[in-house]
Amino acid sequence: MIWLEVPFTSSPEYITDLTEEDTTFNGKNLVFSRPTQKVISNLKFIADNPVAKRWFDLVQIPLEDMNKASLRIKEGQNTTEDMRRLAQEWVKDNQEQFDRWIEEAKGEGK
Repeated sequence: MIWLEVPFTSSPEYITDLTEEDTTFNGKNLVFSRPTQKVISNLKFIADNPVAKRWFDLVQIPLEDMNKASLRIKEGQNTTEDMRRLAQEWVKDNQEQFDRWIEEAKGEGK
């Protein structure tokens, strides 16, 4: 994972209490108040697939789990097959939560 860094903290006017200290993690200004992962998707895909949009909104993989996967990738488990296996292992280890996300997202399509 590569952290995207910004040169200074700049928030919308309605966010008045966010400081550079709040947005700095491991010496880098990340603009967010804490490291987060977000799904980036094509707007047409999202508009055409409300179930997928809801699922993307629900998924929250803990930073510790992301760091573990990132380390394994950095240490050489970096092929497409490796990354698919890492994802499958995470799902298996978190099956109940994953299934809840799927069920809730499916409800969006009804």
